[in-house]
Amino acid sequence: MPVTLLDLVRQFEWSMTAAEVAFGHGTDNAFDEAAWLISHAAGIDLGAVDELPWDEPLEPAVVETATALLKRRLDTRKPLAYLINEAWFAGERFYVDERVIVPRSHLGEWIVERFEPWIEPGRVGSALDLCTGSGCIAIALALNNPDAVVTGADISTHALAVAARNVALHGVEDRVRLAEGDLFGAVGGERFDLVVCNPPYVSNELMRDMPDEYHEEPPIAFRGGVAGLDIIDRLLRGAADHLDEGGVLVVEAGSASAALEAAYANVPFTWLASEGGDPVVFLLTREELIRYFPS
Repeated sequence: MPVTLLDLVRQFEWSMTAAEVAFGHGTDNAFDEAAWLISHAAGIDLGAVDELPWDEPLEPAVVETATALLKRRLDTRKPLAYLINEAWFAGERFYVDERVIVPRSHLGEWIVERFEPWIEPGRVGSALDLCTGSGCIAIALALNNPDAVVTGADISTHALAVAARNVALHGVEDRVRLAEGDLFGAVGGERFDLVVCNPPYVSNELMRDMPDEYHEEPPIAFRGGVAGLDIIDRLLRGAADHLDEGGVLVVEAGSASAALEAAYANVPFTWLASEGGDPVVFLLTREELIRYFPS
């Protein structure tokens, strides 16, 4: 009897659950990851379909390919995104490999909304994405702000090679440039309308407890120091000098959010809740940065 897409997804869902694999690299559950894995094996373009063909029978070759891919996922504990060199962010497909963290920032939810109502539509003519990694945030900013010129900066030469591949993939070479350096050191004295960053924010304690899948990613993308605030502190103290009048800083603080509020209880952070209700992305204006974090 032919195996349908839904049949195989249910089988793979059970296998992943039984093996206790960890998610969080594009999916947050076994069913969705199984569907993504099998769709890749079947050559289904997830960006071109509204609904998967759940009841269609799969060719034996597709089942064989998908089964082999599942085995690699279970045996290696590598995120699926690395095994298929594909990740999705802000509705767009990106190339990824072990040189970069797998895209999954909550910033994506706000980039497609252009940070309204906190930033006026059309206000962003220039933007800086620090810790750009795969370049997904910088590219998404350019795609959703067609009049903006965006700089993606990273300290890692290897990450920037992946970012360059994605810039070419999305055809935005004329509006996205890449710069190598340590945070603002990559852009000298330049100023921008918007600075965004998904920095390393995992504390030393949480680093030790991360599942195997997360240890397959570059450690530099996670290490935030004792409280997870090492890089965020530097962003707060340096951003004002790189924002134009009326400019805005937007940062994902993730698991360091509580530590950040405790450390700076007097700072009026504006927290942008994710679709799941998690207040992990904050916004500060240039004026607020100058007041609370003077150079």
